Amino acid sequence: MNKTFKYSLIALSINSVFATGALAQEEQSTEKETKSDFETIVITGSPGGRTQIESAMAVTSVDADMIKDFQPSSESEVFRMIPGIQVSGTAGPGGNSNIAVRGLPVATGGSPFVQIQEDGLPTVLFGDIQFGNNDYWTRFDSSVERVEGVRGGTAGTFASQAPGAIINYISNYGQYDGGHVKLTTGVGYDETKVDFRYGGFASDSVNYHVGGFYKVGKGPQDAGYVVSDSMQIKANLTKYLADDTSYIRFLVKLADTQEPNYTGSPALAKAKKNANGSYSITGIKQYPGFDGRDTSNYSINNQNFLVLNREGGLERVNLSGISTKTFAIGTELHYEFEDELILDNKMRWTDMSGSFSSSFLGMTPVGDLNLVYANGPMQGEAYDKAYYDGNVNVHTNISDIGSFVNDLTLSKEFDVDGNTLSVRGGFFYMNQNIAQDWHPNRTYKELSGNNPAMLELLDDEGNQLTANGIAGYNDAWGAAVAREVDLAYTDTAPYVSVDLDTDMFTLDASVRRDTVEASGWAVGSSGEVINVDVSGEDVTIPGLIPDGDAEYLDYSVSYNSWTVGGLYKYSDDTSFFMRGSRGGRFNADRQTMSGKINPDGSLTQAGRTAAVDFVNQYEIGVKNRGDVGDGYGYYTFELTLLQGDFTQSAYEPTSTPSCPNGGCVLDSEYESQGAEVLGTLRFGGLNLIANATITDAKARAAGDSGWSEAWEIPNLTYTMSANYEFTDEVIAGINMTGQTETYARGSLDKYEGSTTWGASLRYAPTENLEFSVTGYNIFDQFAVRSPGQVISVDESSETAVLLVNPTLGRTITASVKVSFE
Repeated sequence: MNKTFKYSLIALSINSVFATGALAQEEQSTEKETKSDFETIVITGSPGGRTQIESAMAVTSVDADMIKDFQPSSESEVFRMIPGIQVSGTAGPGGNSNIAVRGLPVATGGSPFVQIQEDGLPTVLFGDIQFGNNDYWTRFDSSVERVEGVRGGTAGTFASQAPGAIINYISNYGQYDGGHVKLTTGVGYDETKVDFRYGGFASDSVNYHVGGFYKVGKGPQDAGYVVSDSMQIKANLTKYLADDTSYIRFLVKLADTQEPNYTGSPALAKAKKNANGSYSITGIKQYPGFDGRDTSNYSINNQNFLVLNREGGLERVNLSGISTKTFAIGTELHYEFEDELILDNKMRWTDMSGSFSSSFLGMTPVGDLNLVYANGPMQGEAYDKAYYDGNVNVHTNISDIGSFVNDLTLSKEFDVDGNTLSVRGGFFYMNQNIAQDWHPNRTYKELSGNNPAMLELLDDEGNQLTANGIAGYNDAWGAAVAREVDLAYTDTAPYVSVDLDTDMFTLDASVRRDTVEASGWAVGSSGEVINVDVSGEDVTIPGLIPDGDAEYLDYSVSYNSWTVGGLYKYSDDTSFFMRGSRGGRFNADRQTMSGKINPDGSLTQAGRTAAVDFVNQYEIGVKNRGDVGDGYGYYTFELTLLQGDFTQSAYEPTSTPSCPNGGCVLDSEYESQGAEVLGTLRFGGLNLIANATITDAKARAAGDSGWSEAWEIPNLTYTMSANYEFTDEVIAGINMTGQTETYARGSLDKYEGSTTWGASLRYAPTENLEFSVTGYNIFDQFAVRSPGQVISVDESSETAVLLVNPTLGRTITASVKVSFE
């Protein structure tokens, strides 16, 4: 985004806001009603007590009804409703998404700059834990009242490890009596889900709420066996104290989930070669025999497999996608003393574990390989397709990813010449465990979307070299990845904020000092190959176990984050804000086994350089609201212009497009500028919300002199959801989300943009009964939001074979909901 365009955009936005603000002031009545979610009190990443229009930061609040109207197909797709959050949302309901923010790309995996919270506390301390990303551990269900997203600024000083954004799932606390039970089933595919919630007043001073879901089925991509088998229950009880404002709250969560993560599909496309050797990819469509919109590589022929444990024995594990088990208990105390001194304390203890068990999809030419079907209806016959799937079957046992977290704050307001000065000090503590063992197997599989079979590899004499398709145990990504870790990270962070509120403006500043202590150990293989005899197979398979020299961690790193901002109150319906910030995030388990830790447990010089990534951000924004149609409706509008940069040194142990063989140190710097736009409109029976993120993001690898386009960051991402209430009984909705072209990692091949549409229809014959039908991707687009990999190109015809991860195809669900008070 060039400077002329940026300044023109600022001028245009300011002029338009002054014009609409003046019009709204002429139309509004003396008894002005509350206008939209701009009146929602912001409780995430802020001092608290202010509405959105009064807050000098970019914050979005999305209530549960908005999310249900949008019909996300995965947890991360919910985040596309928040401007500035850039995520494809195509990894499936299990998670494992790369979540970028404000044009700052994900160098390795996960969400390094975005923290996911539940009720104001992080579910895991780090968003990019290897085989433990933060989107594994949270599920949107009926227990959630709304999702708040705070981007930049105070996210880095009111939370640890969140310089880019905080996404906070806020529970329903039973402020109103009532609840519902909702049954949802897939139309034409096997999936059933029951959602429920109930809450209200147990007495004049006690509120309660309980909600959750159960989901089971083979899923819309027809895995051939049950891949979704999940339940979650969340409950809370709030006791208000004698002053009716202080309270203590108790929270509990129980979850046991198993959901698939989708690793892609082959596709065909047009590929035009550019002058720099990259390709422009357009016209992406399904590959014969494997349509990624409604099929996947989940298969009855590969629903379990053998792994080699640390003792050198074989164990059979289920290929179950991403599984989690969580038991968490927490408390929240809000106590108001005399003289306006307020204490807030949030605490949660979590026992959490799980597994990552997936068949990554690959696409390799068969060439001269001698392959036969190992199982399935063609067992023993020669494999005669052009490509096979040679990517890994990986099982990671997450034996402990539990934590204890506490966030204590004291705040007080002072009167300064008729203005309000608020001072807040806090202390954050979190201990995060990470205990895992990794099992990536070299594997040969049929390339198919219809229950692909395992393949046996034979030598020239016909001797079998694999056991049910497995060519090697724990050795797919090298010796260092035949790994076991038992790590602990403790983050302590005092922080303080000062906030001055006058009739015309607010000014705030806050600073946070994080100290992260690392302990524990990690061990990979010595490289000595173990020959494994597989029962029932006339073959010996090589394997690796974690028998090498252990790497011990014993170090700590401290760093500061700060932000300064201000807001000008032009009117009750218009405000302008500015903010500058510098936030840090600690590189945790991704530092291990990368040569950055000394034998005594301290960091090497390279390790200290890479220990913390800092994100610099500067932003200016405007918020406006007003009446439309002589007071029959209202709108809100928010525009934020921003600029940011960061430098990152990351280690990638596994195989990715930017690190094909695994074991890469990725040193790069990044810069981004752009805009975030959010608008809502309520008029008569119409309810509409829309957002857009405009980004010009660049990346430069260490040692390079020039900048290139940042990968997987579209120049424009947009989302819209609208519904119309025709009568008290009938509501129809439509939604869409899309993006412009994006660049692939490593190659910088440019992939076309796409847009997907959804629709819904709700019918309520009585007040407490509702039937609904929803459709996702109703036009059945083969939409690719995250660039993939070019497998082959016929340059004479400009046709290509690709490996991509498309959205789900047309998916219809039907529901019935019974509400009660």
